[in-house]
Amino acid sequence: MQLFWSQGYEATSLQDLLIATGLSKSSLYESFGNKQSLFEAAFTRYFNTRAAQMRERLEQADSPLGFIRGCLLSVLDDAQRGTPRGCMLVNVANEFSTTDPAVQSLIELATRRFRQVFECAFEQAQARGELSERQSPVALALYMHCAMSGLRTQAKSAIARKDLLTVIELVMVNVR
Repeated sequence: MQLFWSQGYEATSLQDLLIATGLSKSSLYESFGNKQSLFEAAFTRYFNTRAAQMRERLEQADSPLGFIRGCLLSVLDDAQRGTPRGCMLVNVANEFSTTDPAVQSLIELATRRFRQVFECAFEQAQARGELSERQSPVALALYMHCAMSGLRTQAKSAIARKDLLTVIELVMVNVR
């Protein structure tokens, strides 16, 4: 997963995968069938793991809007840990676009999973009175997903931290 995330599908060679997994060529093909199947399994693991982590952080958050702010700020944390890889979902969407139906359906599933967590956070914020009832949690979840994707892409492009903070503050103002 880490290899595909940092290098992309096309740039990851079979030799890279053998080294990363510690498998022989025959074991890799026995276990996954081919590079595409291994990639799909890695991508599925990425979005399932990330969505579960997000749900857990939402459950533990003192405030749903605090959770939202934390998600936005996490982009800065990821950028400080070395070379930012961006969001694997965005990377995969950019690399594959709509050229592969199997990957496209995984992109749609991943997008749905992340947006569901954001929608739940916005519904909770409304129930707690942190957020106006006039805002649609579904629309806000879409907005948040797009904002997160854009922030991760900009962090990968090495935009200045202060500029990312400005965008984060604008997003927070717009969700209220």
